[in-house]
Amino acid sequence: MSTIAKASTAARAAAITVVLSFILLAHERTLTPLYGSGPTTYLLEKIVLTAALLSPLSTTPLFSVKKAILIALALTIAPNATYWMGVWTSRRRDPVFGPAITHIMVLGPLVSLLTSSVYSTTASRPPIEQSIANKYQIVLLQIFPSTLVSWLSLLLNRRILGTSSHLYAVSDSQIYLTLALLFYGIALYSFSFAKAQPKKTNAKKNGKVKESAPFRSPFEDPFKAVLFLTFSVIWIRYSPRLASPVLSHPLPAPYNHPSYPLQILFAEQSVTGLITVGQWLPPAPGAVEKPTELHSARYIRASHSLLGGVWTHDKVQILDDDPPLMDTWGNALGDSIYSTFVLQEAVRLVNSTKDGKANAWNNALVIGLGAGISATSFMRHHIPTTIVEIDPAVYKAARGFFGLPDPGPGKVFLEDARGWVSSQRAAIEASATATRYDIVVHDCFSGGGVPQHIFTMEFWHDMTKIMEPEGVLVINFAGILMSQSSKLVINTLEKNFAQCRAFHDLFDDLTREKYATEFINIVIFCTNSPSPLTFRDSRKNDWLGSPLRRHVLQSLGNREVNFDWIRDVRADDRYILTDANNTLGALQSAQGTHHWSVMRDVLPDEHWETY
Repeated sequence: MSTIAKASTAARAAAITVVLSFILLAHERTLTPLYGSGPTTYLLEKIVLTAALLSPLSTTPLFSVKKAILIALALTIAPNATYWMGVWTSRRRDPVFGPAITHIMVLGPLVSLLTSSVYSTTASRPPIEQSIANKYQIVLLQIFPSTLVSWLSLLLNRRILGTSSHLYAVSDSQIYLTLALLFYGIALYSFSFAKAQPKKTNAKKNGKVKESAPFRSPFEDPFKAVLFLTFSVIWIRYSPRLASPVLSHPLPAPYNHPSYPLQILFAEQSVTGLITVGQWLPPAPGAVEKPTELHSARYIRASHSLLGGVWTHDKVQILDDDPPLMDTWGNALGDSIYSTFVLQEAVRLVNSTKDGKANAWNNALVIGLGAGISATSFMRHHIPTTIVEIDPAVYKAARGFFGLPDPGPGKVFLEDARGWVSSQRAAIEASATATRYDIVVHDCFSGGGVPQHIFTMEFWHDMTKIMEPEGVLVINFAGILMSQSSKLVINTLEKNFAQCRAFHDLFDDLTREKYATEFINIVIFCTNSPSPLTFRDSRKNDWLGSPLRRHVLQSLGNREVNFDWIRDVRADDRYILTDANNTLGALQSAQGTHHWSVMRDVLPDEHWETY
């Protein structure tokens, strides 16, 4: 192969890699709110690589009218095809094969069409390559480049495009339709307006017959340019009608569902995915209220996981005429829809530590904000509270829609907790006046799992260095209690802290059978205090006018989780989570599909399909 041909192939491969990576970005972002990141990516790489392996079945050159039009048409229908196929499969309640079917039906053809163009057709190859019959060389010339391009596209999407904040405001439909316009342009460029001319041959030279080039009008290229410019103007004007029902991000104004009592107040693509605030509206006047269907609730979701929520409208309940919490626009907010966030506030009832006995909590740290239920409570109790939240959109939503007060200057850190805790430890070691915390709430569960790097021995060791000697750590954890992941988390915590106790958020009893079958939220309290960890009874001023707080805090003694049924008594360090030995992510991925099914039972399909 000549140097020019090699350069042409490399340039073509690079262009296809970039195009395919943008397609993968749009495809994933459309499906993740429907399925969550785990189920969406579970078989994605395998399906993409398989489609690339099949690409040599079609080896038409990229710059051909037929292939360019096929790719352009596939990209034109991709926004709606991806969304509606995702909606249809998700309603079949299979978080494994649902995304896989969507990948195969929508993404697979695009991958095959694009990667088949990495290497030129057999007819266009040098004669020495046309004569190759060895199957290993065929693999090298066709399958290997196609597979390499698809793998590089997956890597480019995962490492660069998927993490680029510059693309947050670019919609998936815009990506598809812009690429479609590009391929319509390629089709136009490849098309010849000249009449077919019989091929003429010149005399043989050096034993070869030389064909004359077909006639090409000197006016053809300028005409194509004008034609493409005209088509582009029309396309830009009318192509938004081909966009999917996915909303604009960031959402410019509240969106009202046309046929369902649902309002989307906030939607923004951000660090952890698509952050959405939805509001389940009360039934319309005169409408028949279904006794089994909830309503009047506001929630915040990250892709396909609920981070928290509160009751609204006529579901706002208060005790003794205490004023309810208000959002930025003066709308009343009720109790949390999840009692686990109220359960975290039981840390204020600890009476076995120095600060707890005096009821004098000086500094609280909240890692993982969600709707800000516990952080808001601490501030309402006049406890200075520091917030560490990795996603700026979550903080923005909590402040605007869930009544989170302003923590004050120097109290909000929008970054990963691992790095922040490490830097805070360094600051404390360098200065005796640096802030230490007597309450730390660690609530980072999302999408069916937790970030495994902030559950290791090393992280908890750093955490103890930024806490007061008798400080109390509060960890929200969700899963099947008898699972290996739960045992690893508890073993690791008990290795770092002198004592731990845990409580569940169920409204009925937690029987031993449920430890092995139910997906349960538990709140774990750990401390290095030498005194046994105990809690005082709650009082009226602990409830902040909330019926839910009164119920949960008064029933704390009936909610304890029996660690003896969970903990792994083996002393082997293999059953401790460390930076070098951390299987938590992989173990929780196995529970991800169960969490997806749980979420689908919490809200009707219309809520998950509107984002």
